[in-house]
Amino acid sequence: MAARVVEETKNTIYHFGPDLIRSTYLEKYPKPRQLGRLQATAGPHKSGGDPHIAGRALDIILDATVEEERAIADQLVDVFLSMRERMRWGGLIYNGEEWNSAGIKFPRTGSVINRHLSHIHIEWGARSAEQVDPDDFKPLLICMLMQVR
Repeated sequence: MAARVVEETKNTIYHFGPDLIRSTYLEKYPKPRQLGRLQATAGPHKSGGDPHIAGRALDIILDATVEEERAIADQLVDVFLSMRERMRWGGLIYNGEEWNSAGIKFPRTGSVINRHLSHIHIEWGARSAEQVDPDDFKPLLICMLMQVR
């Protein structure tokens, strides 16, 4: 069930979000290759209790150093923040900022990866991932995503 909220969110963003989401990006590390912008499954570098492994996290690859991508990411962050209570996510990280489940923002420090300069990270806690029904937020999320350009 936990993976359902992530997969439904991923599919909704893909189908109703900005056109850029349906493109690929050129990953810089460790070697260039084309990858999708929506990533839910854990890569080989993840281990232990990572929320991607548990099916509770989604990464949306939008580079904060690229103006067009950052503008779209900022809009998506605003959408997720406004949908916080309905989506019941537990954490949101992008561009050196993090929001907890109460919507409180604080700085995210550390490496480029840890600050999430290359992507939005949204995750659900174990309990909320099991309890939230994507059908309860999808219609409103679709309407909001269609405004992001």
